[in-house]
Amino acid sequence: MFGKLDYKLYVILALVLLQSCNSGGGGYKGNASYSVGPDASFYEKNGIKSSQERGNVKDLSILIVPFDPNLPNDTEDYAKKNIWPELRRAEANRFAVQTRDAITDTNVFEIAQVSPTKNATAHFYLDGKIVESNGAYLSLSINLVSIDQRKLITNKKYKHEVKYYDLNNPRNEENYDLYKPLFQAIAKDVAKAVSKLSKQKADSLKIIEELRFAETFSPEYFSKYLDNSSSITKIKFAPSDDDKMLQRIRALRIRDKMFIDSIQSDYDKFSMRMAPDYLNWQRGAYLETKAAEEARRKSLGKKLLGLAAITGGIALAATADPYSTRGSLSAIGGTVVAGAGIAGIASSFEDSADAKMYESSLSELGSSLNIELAPRVIEMENKNIEFKGDASEQYIIWRKYLSDLYELEKTPDIIL
Repeated sequence: MFGKLDYKLYVILALVLLQSCNSGGGGYKGNASYSVGPDASFYEKNGIKSSQERGNVKDLSILIVPFDPNLPNDTEDYAKKNIWPELRRAEANRFAVQTRDAITDTNVFEIAQVSPTKNATAHFYLDGKIVESNGAYLSLSINLVSIDQRKLITNKKYKHEVKYYDLNNPRNEENYDLYKPLFQAIAKDVAKAVSKLSKQKADSLKIIEELRFAETFSPEYFSKYLDNSSSITKIKFAPSDDDKMLQRIRALRIRDKMFIDSIQSDYDKFSMRMAPDYLNWQRGAYLETKAAEEARRKSLGKKLLGLAAITGGIALAATADPYSTRGSLSAIGGTVVAGAGIAGIASSFEDSADAKMYESSLSELGSSLNIELAPRVIEMENKNIEFKGDASEQYIIWRKYLSDLYELEKTPDIIL
């Protein structure tokens, strides 16, 4: 039997033990410190917000538009700038596909696709311009815009110089594209920019995307939901989910997404068909570009040395005393030096000719690819309509078809 004092001590001891359990390392204390494994305060300590606070960006989509080939207005400049129009147009589509694949690998978006136009529906749009592409150097200008017109990346320049080692790097996969690192850099920046979105912003973009699509079919009804008074599109209010007009739009929107899905295989086939010739051109162009650079460097160096020798030789001959033996030797020496300078310049012209030869070879590589990469006619059959022309033309026809379908559903008694 416990005495009164023993009982009080027992109760105090129990309370102390309970308190130690609640405050010790084995309890569920939020700020507990662990040497390994998950820590409840990890996100707080590292300034990382939970997925609920950030928003699930994987629910979002991005469309990559074929790049601007950046062809000179004057066709006479094609040769001067080593630009071959069909090659550039082909690269414009290939680079869009490569950017799409690199962005897909980031696992940030639910959907990343190539679209022939910015008029298709998505939450983000990426487009670019080819500044330079010659096998050795690739330079692109990139823009990233959200559906609410917010500019996340504006005319950002991306440059990549191919290293000689990359041509035969045993770690590279078969058919490795020498430009791949640049597209990975673009994808990384895109993922970083989009991942900063809050859940509220992500939800807003989803509503705006749907309303913008709806607005193209019935602006008199859906424009009232959007505020376009500033450069950034905002939502005034949203229609209810059981709105009949919205339900018809959603049915069309699903079909529109299916169309964009279907043309991905066309872009893939084009890029795959292009790959063997293009990768060979890329490697050949690299060697030719570097050889031309080396020839120009040697040519310029010899010209400078030649001019210096001529100038020095003439000065030496001019200052020599013609009536002295030393003066005669100086005059002869000056003439020899000047002659060597002239020979050096003549040699430099040979190197210039070599540079032109390399550029001519590069032109042949580009022009030989023109035939292989000339635009092709794509035929896609739908049970209601046949599509012909390039991807952009097909999409215009498709949207016209959707518009007619919307009008037909809106006024079923009228035969269009």
